[in-house]
Amino acid sequence: MKRIIGTSIGIATIALVIGGIQAQAQSVNFDFSGGTANGWANSGFGSSPTATVANIGGLNYIYLPLGGFQVGNVGSGYTGNLAGFDAAMSGALNNPAGYTISYDYYVDTSTFVGTTFLQFGTFLNAGSGFYSQSYGNPNQLELNGTQTGSGQIFQGHISVNVGAVFANDANAATENFFRLGLIENGNGTGVGVYVRNISVAPVPEPSSLALAGLGLVCGSLLLLRRRLA
Repeated sequence: MKRIIGTSIGIATIALVIGGIQAQAQSVNFDFSGGTANGWANSGFGSSPTATVANIGGLNYIYLPLGGFQVGNVGSGYTGNLAGFDAAMSGALNNPAGYTISYDYYVDTSTFVGTTFLQFGTFLNAGSGFYSQSYGNPNQLELNGTQTGSGQIFQGHISVNVGAVFANDANAATENFFRLGLIENGNGTGVGVYVRNISVAPVPEPSSLALAGLGLVCGSLLLLRRRLA
């Protein structure tokens, strides 16, 4: 019995280690907690100008202002980009059904002037020239004229499966440059969409494996305690 419990603890420990490694190597999350844009730029395919970071209720966001099509992006090698970005993006392109792209949004329509619509989505780009967008039909976020003229705040969470909404990259295995982007379109003026917790992560997220391993460890230790009592 002790041997079985010992084996279970060993397996659970391995699961914890693997879960931790996967979380570090294959996921990335931009929460802008350090007050910097982490490499994000208000540009579609360039590294400047640097995106502006705004604090709302103690949380940091980057944002795209209104005024026709507006774009933002972060790419491989951009100054300030997070270390896990390339690994996460490579994982998402090589195993699209196994990854999600997600983010939190905040829209304050009291800043809008002359705005009758707002649309928002994301895009993926890689060094081979691969490009795919999750924008239009449907948009990830869309506000109509009644909503944009309401003066209200709209906020929520968007999560999309990469394999379900983006095209497959035929050159995924050999890509060495990656770009993740934001697309916004709306008329009028004002601050368009604030975004934070922009994440590229496996499904289920690696933390699930780590928690499963922790549960197995705790269960094994409890069983051992009862047997020895």
